Amino acid sequence: MIEDREMAFRIVLFYKYTSIPKPSDFVATQHALCTKLGITGRLLVGAEGINGTLSCPSSSSGLHDWIDYTSSLKGFEDVDWKLSEGNAIPFECLTVKVVNEIVATGNSSNLEVGDIAEYGGRHLSPHEFHSSLSKADSDTVLIDVRNTFEHAIGHFTTGAGLSAIEPKMQAFTEFDAWCEQVAPSLKNKKVLMYCTGGIRCEKASCMLTKRGVEDVSQLEGGIHRYMDAFPDVDKGSLWRGKNFVFDNRVAVSTSAPPKPSPSDILPDVAAGYDGAGHATEEGNTVVGKCVECHVKYDVLSGNRICALCRDLVLVCPRCATLLREYHCNAHQGLKHAFFSFLDDFTVEELEEQRSELAKVVPPRGPRKTREKGATGNNNLQVENAKPLNANLEMITKSPVIGAHEAADVGFAGGGLTFPAASKRDVVRACRKQIKKLDAAIERAKRHADATEGATGGAGSGPGGWQTRCRSCGLQEIICSKSRVGTLTRCAAKRL
Repeated sequence: MIEDREMAFRIVLFYKYTSIPKPSDFVATQHALCTKLGITGRLLVGAEGINGTLSCPSSSSGLHDWIDYTSSLKGFEDVDWKLSEGNAIPFECLTVKVVNEIVATGNSSNLEVGDIAEYGGRHLSPHEFHSSLSKADSDTVLIDVRNTFEHAIGHFTTGAGLSAIEPKMQAFTEFDAWCEQVAPSLKNKKVLMYCTGGIRCEKASCMLTKRGVEDVSQLEGGIHRYMDAFPDVDKGSLWRGKNFVFDNRVAVSTSAPPKPSPSDILPDVAAGYDGAGHATEEGNTVVGKCVECHVKYDVLSGNRICALCRDLVLVCPRCATLLREYHCNAHQGLKHAFFSFLDDFTVEELEEQRSELAKVVPPRGPRKTREKGATGNNNLQVENAKPLNANLEMITKSPVIGAHEAADVGFAGGGLTFPAASKRDVVRACRKQIKKLDAAIERAKRHADATEGATGGAGSGPGGWQTRCRSCGLQEIICSKSRVGTLTRCAAKRL
């Protein structure tokens, strides 16, 4: 492990779609080489190619030596090595492993390596992409291929100030299903798309073109290359906010912060932000908003995730002190009924949560039977079909994307509206939560009965009731001294 956490580090982001006949052998060679050169980071290897981010101290030549070696291999001669630097250690260790896909699609798209070249969108350089954005008209649709939390802290706008469409995804595995829904509407549109470094667009563009969308272009090198070419917002950059990166830096900004504008005024919500809505460190305009109070805020933290879907949530420090747990925009309707930690609620509160979730969860879905001798899904028969619970639809359904009345800004959607990408199974999560609530209610009732029937009160003497922590089993006083923290869940008091 690297000891000096303040030293400068060189980081490289890269990917390459190329056939690798024996991924396990490639992994063994790469792991040994990276270890020898003192490189840390993450390298994914599959039969379709490689994808990774690696780092090394700037004082070492290890990263450049690794790039030289890998570039000499057949199929890797033209990799776009995106180099950057940072002061914080990007990775604690090295991970090199074999994967089924170097960017996960859930295998739903059935794309092969050869499809990238045959069906992939037209690659636009940062300057060509910038020109297309500047001239975008009503027939242009700008799509952010990244996840919702990435889009929340930074995204492109057109020359007219319209924001990119983002499909409301928690993972790229949802994009193919979204394409299936929107492709018919895009066949006469000019589609521009982008992602962090370009790898997701390679498959995303194929998903559209294979469905008959002909005019699809993608930002070559992704946001990373665009920020290299257009680092200054005040000099014409159409990027707004921060670019999420998959290392310990979390997010990076353009090199030159913009001048303050009246529309960016916000309260001083956190250290590191001034009263004009700009990061006091090197950075860009704050485009993110706290999910609770909607003040401008763009700091993502692994400690602030949705209780239901585990997605990262933007919560300002002020609201973080007021909320018991956090819920993303898609699950705000469940923020009073769905919690991960249940032991510090009263019986009445637990029963109220259960009642609310019971309103959301529809009856068990229709049972499917297959006709005798059937071999395909077309022969599935539905028995006892029931309509979707209206409460579920109201609480979990996201507004359509592109509906200007549902947002603060307009969207570069070519005058169209789009459905949100399918979300993870909320019904299944709620059913599991109801079972957890039933168990928690039973525990709370047993504890209440035992406390009421105990003589001498809690810990009042020999034979008296001793309150114990439900997490560790120790007596409350011991637990409070040794395990003080937000995850301590003691029966006697709410922490």
